[in-house]
Amino acid sequence: MSKSLKQFNRWKTEMKSTWAFQVFNKYNDELNNMIWADKAARLFVYKILGNNKAKWMDKASAHLKFDVPAGEEVFKNLKEWSDSYNQFHKWNNLNSLMAISANFETYLSTVITLALESDPGVLFQSSKSIDGIEILKNGGRKNIFIEDVITSITKGDWNARISAFKKIFGNTPSVLDAQRGNLEKIRILRNNIGHAFGRDINDSRNHEVKDILKMENLSDTALKKYQHVIWSTAKDIDEYLLKNHIGEFQAVSFYHRIYNEMNMQVHPSIRAIALKKKLGKFGDVSGKEFCKGLVAYYENL
Repeated sequence: MSKSLKQFNRWKTEMKSTWAFQVFNKYNDELNNMIWADKAARLFVYKILGNNKAKWMDKASAHLKFDVPAGEEVFKNLKEWSDSYNQFHKWNNLNSLMAISANFETYLSTVITLALESDPGVLFQSSKSIDGIEILKNGGRKNIFIEDVITSITKGDWNARISAFKKIFGNTPSVLDAQRGNLEKIRILRNNIGHAFGRDINDSRNHEVKDILKMENLSDTALKKYQHVIWSTAKDIDEYLLKNHIGEFQAVSFYHRIYNEMNMQVHPSIRAIALKKKLGKFGDVSGKEFCKGLVAYYENL
């Protein structure tokens, strides 16, 4: 592998994504693997039932094993089992969307925090006038307004969130306006799943009925569509904030965190080599020249 010739530039990074987005993707990949595993098992079960010439009116226990005492039946017949299994699949889709949405909002909170800590001047419409690393190095306190800003962008309807994003950062990636409607549908559906067992929240609070409401429906196709909406929105937000407000903040703040472990009796280039090794453990392939520039930048603040 050739040596990296990348030079350190505090506000200009060659990274394609933040570390936060990389973690977001890993959680998404984990969930996708579970979804695919379930889909394969589902197709296999119905294939076996077909091969065995199963009929809807058969006892479910004639084809499937249930952990109940001998002689007891969980379902009236195979059709009732299949209806419940399909309902469970629907429930899985809804909860997968809730998990994806929760992962997105955790990511969003993390990357907004990262951008504000890196470029605190943006809170005063003076982007890059203050380097957040300098505040960090000098033991400054976290800006008291950050939590309010994060809440304004991660809570409430998407019209309000997008307006808050524009107010703080001056602009937004185009995907936010393009996906505004889909993001709002996802938010409402997620709330219905989380607070009303997959039913409409307002209808669920009607105390004059005894019957349960019909569960929201989310097909495999719709789930896939919403997954892409969330992923593409996160990706574009990440690129926008990384380019305009984060830069190399993550790498420098990492050095700040390990700085007290460093040997101050040696030449800074030796500390740069130590930093390179530590970054390499996390898959970062920044070269020696980059690390030398980073060490010099931080230590001269």
